[in-house]
Amino acid sequence: MLRASSRNPKGYGKLMKYVIKEKTRIFKEFFRVDRVDLETETYKDGSMMPIRRYHLERPEVVALVLENVEAGTIVMVKQFRYSSLKKSDSNGWTTEIVGGLIDPGEEPLECAIRETLEETGYQVASPEYLTSTFASVGVSDELIYLYYGQVKNTDKVSGGGGLAHENEDILVLEIPFGEALEQVVSGKITDSKTILALQWLALKKAKVAGF
Repeated sequence: MLRASSRNPKGYGKLMKYVIKEKTRIFKEFFRVDRVDLETETYKDGSMMPIRRYHLERPEVVALVLENVEAGTIVMVKQFRYSSLKKSDSNGWTTEIVGGLIDPGEEPLECAIRETLEETGYQVASPEYLTSTFASVGVSDELIYLYYGQVKNTDKVSGGGGLAHENEDILVLEIPFGEALEQVVSGKITDSKTILALQWLALKKAKVAGF
């Protein structure tokens, strides 16, 4: 019987090479965009292939799926996302887990705790780190650090809703876990980090090995 590893094509596991020929910053405001001309090694014969790519430079962010274990709910937020308008059936308002940009000099864990308080009003202690993932690896270096936290009703210390000076207007929702999963299946929840986090939690609750 063939082992699965023997089915892998030539070049599997090899550290491929690339050479940057020219990088030009073509846009610089809140986001930064580079036009990059480079060559990458090919799987076919090892030759170098010229390509051009456009790269969106983004700060790193955190996201946290917050479970109120006393109420049996997922604490989520709803806010306007202009970029969702193309496919939105809610006029741009999206339901998501907690998330935000990591401030300069701030650790991801510190950011997760801070953003949870700012957005939901809950003081979460010792969130569990799950994984880190690229939001859109084909075009951007934005890296999301994903966490899981638990709270009780008594951990609600403020109203949340975001920061006024950052023009945040956030509605705090507490959705039963089963209902949140139904919204993923039905397509009502469309935010990728939220889908990933809720699926992780479902596997954890199902006691799947490794979760």
